[in-house]
Amino acid sequence: MFPIKKLSEARNDKGLTQEQVCRAINISLKHYQNIEHGITSPTVNIALHICEILDVDPREIEEWKDRRKTE
Repeated sequence: MFPIKKLSEARNDKGLTQEQVCRAINISLKHYQNIEHGITSPTVNIALHICEILDVDPREIEEWKDRRKTE
């Protein structure tokens, strides 16, 4: 089991701003903010880039957890 954290917590743990992350992965600040706030889901490619920069496993990010109900 992975420790679950918010995307903003992972970014803050690395000491990065939203602007630094969005520039590193070459997306707009607004798009990154929408991803971080859970408004928009990133493509797999962008999600992997974010995880690489933040040094986290994608399964650790709360906003990207599977929200489907399991029986």
